[in-house]
Amino acid sequence: MVTTSFTHPQLFCRAGKSAKNKTVLAPLTHNMSEDNGDLSSDEMAWLSLCARGGFGTLILAATQVQTGGRCWQGQPGLMSDYQQGQFAKVAAMARGHEVLTLVQLHHGGVRASVELNGRAPMGPSAIPPGGRYPLGVQEMSGEQIAELKEAFVHSAQRAFEAGLDGIELHSAHNFLLCNFLNPTLNQRSDEWGGSVYKRTKLLRDIIAEIRRRLPRNFIVGVRLSPESYANVRGIALSHQMEVANILAEQDIDCLHFSLGDSFKAPDEGEGSSLLANIREGFIGDIPLMVAGKIADGLSAQQALHLGADMVAVGSAALGNPDWFNRVSTRTKLIKPPFSRKRLSLNGFNAKGLEYLLSVPGLVATPDDAQA
Repeated sequence: MVTTSFTHPQLFCRAGKSAKNKTVLAPLTHNMSEDNGDLSSDEMAWLSLCARGGFGTLILAATQVQTGGRCWQGQPGLMSDYQQGQFAKVAAMARGHEVLTLVQLHHGGVRASVELNGRAPMGPSAIPPGGRYPLGVQEMSGEQIAELKEAFVHSAQRAFEAGLDGIELHSAHNFLLCNFLNPTLNQRSDEWGGSVYKRTKLLRDIIAEIRRRLPRNFIVGVRLSPESYANVRGIALSHQMEVANILAEQDIDCLHFSLGDSFKAPDEGEGSSLLANIREGFIGDIPLMVAGKIADGLSAQQALHLGADMVAVGSAALGNPDWFNRVSTRTKLIKPPFSRKRLSLNGFNAKGLEYLLSVPGLVATPDDAQA
């Protein structure tokens, strides 16, 4: 297979926009937003470091579109004029570095926090109280689904008005849009459930309404999980490839698979790697972005060789917001576990550090393990 370098530009043909290279800052949870969802000065400073660090595209962390869908305390929101103004500052900063900026739009669905939202989570179908759902899961009515669709579209409008280049619909990791795709969680027999195609209806309706209201050069991407996530089952690769190919026909600009490990063997089927299987099964003519174990230039190039068009850098960027500049100049990367000093220098405040400490293997102990 002939591949280009991750340093080469990436064209979003349908939108008529181009990123200066094929590397993307993945939408990383950092927990640094204010309790009400306003962006903090610290997270905006962190994003500025990443823009200066050479990434061609930034995808901002999973951002609330509707009250009741919050999953963690320091989660950003794009639901108010003030929040829109903060995103406008990020967009202006990124443009100054010739970087495309997208925001990932999100609702927690069955994973929404009871403590933070003060209510039972919502999903496509009801789940009785008990176990991981102490208050159960409320089945969404048609009216609630319509309100949710409008919330996603309205936040997309705010992103456009703020000057961002586009949005990504978070349909992975067992959050709400993913819940509707999952046949185990979506037991509906109406227009939003049943066949794979009908389970994509909510996503298709959101995409269609965004396209109706906003100019075509506004990028719309979708993030998917290719396999079951953590201890929630129901997502299978063959099913998700059918979803991916349905969505590629819906006038979107990019499909983003969150793989966990781009180079692992698939849970089902044959093939040397999950990414290779996805590339073989994906018939869409839009860029394919992947995240999962993209740690350095070698793994980035390997992902392109296996069929990705773009690579999203996650954990490695926490210690190296200048990841692209380092890798493209063959400068040594700082590898995890990262010291607290390094993460603090990179802009992570006390709330951000507390969250990162909860991720195994990410933060060094003792503190001076790495500078």
